[in-house]
Amino acid sequence: MSVYTPISHNELAQHLQHYSVGQLISYKGISAGVENSNFFVNTDQGRYVLTLVESVPAEKLPFILGLVDHLASQGLPCAQPIHLNSGELYTTLNNRPAVLMACLQGSPLETPNNQQVAVIGKTLAQFHQLSSQLDVEAYVHIPQWCTELGARLFNHLDDEQQTLLQSSLMEAGEIDWTMLPSGPVHADLFPDNAMFVDDKLSGLIDFYHACSTPYLYDLCVTLNAWCFNEKDNQFDNQKAQKLLNQYQEIRPLDPMEEELLPVMMRIAALRFWLSRLRDYHFPQSGEQITQKCPMGKQHLLKLLNTPNFAIK
Repeated sequence: MSVYTPISHNELAQHLQHYSVGQLISYKGISAGVENSNFFVNTDQGRYVLTLVESVPAEKLPFILGLVDHLASQGLPCAQPIHLNSGELYTTLNNRPAVLMACLQGSPLETPNNQQVAVIGKTLAQFHQLSSQLDVEAYVHIPQWCTELGARLFNHLDDEQQTLLQSSLMEAGEIDWTMLPSGPVHADLFPDNAMFVDDKLSGLIDFYHACSTPYLYDLCVTLNAWCFNEKDNQFDNQKAQKLLNQYQEIRPLDPMEEELLPVMMRIAALRFWLSRLRDYHFPQSGEQITQKCPMGKQHLLKLLNTPNFAIK
């Protein structure tokens, strides 16, 4: 939620005329987050979030916004796009796809507690159940994505990092991903993409990494994000067990998913280590840019590779 593409007051006021949301009072860029340009927007009818989508091309938005619309229509708490007066879910502003959403109550989390972790485990399982009703489209092969990005980054890494990357890519390529249950997933469910009021989830946000890929991968992204503290490089097994138990009460893992859980956690850590390395070595220019340090995910990947690591 950085700001790469600035907008003026007059540009935004004219843009809002395509919606039934009232007259613009004020707006402010949101500096938290990484990949898109986001703004808080206040009108005489309410508070909204405007996203100028920088991370994915416009042709992917019907899949992403259609997924969010489906989840919201089935009662899953999430930030639902507001329809334009024409009925569309997005338009363009300053040559960027533009999406307007109501601003959810609450705030994102920095360090989730056990109850919040349990809530997110249950919600993620409900998400996967609901998304299984949709077609598997916009499929992303995570090992291929990691291999292609890893090749770009390889010469920027030291010897230890190169060795870690090579072994991790080899392991990711050994999985038969076609045998795992798959469907539309969030793929970026970090604590800062979930809005809470105390221990109550008000909604999931930032679906712009949504794609079709194994549900196990999405679960492992979430386990890593919610149970590993990058400040002290500690993995909280108690939180992981609570999240996993709540998830499996709704959607039990099949035997292959259970077997591959430790491997997939390493692949999920690899994917975000690589994306943070990309942002560090190949930064984008913008007005307000947030970068996340890649070392946290590197430490996590090394921890997950230790022989005695297990969720217990």
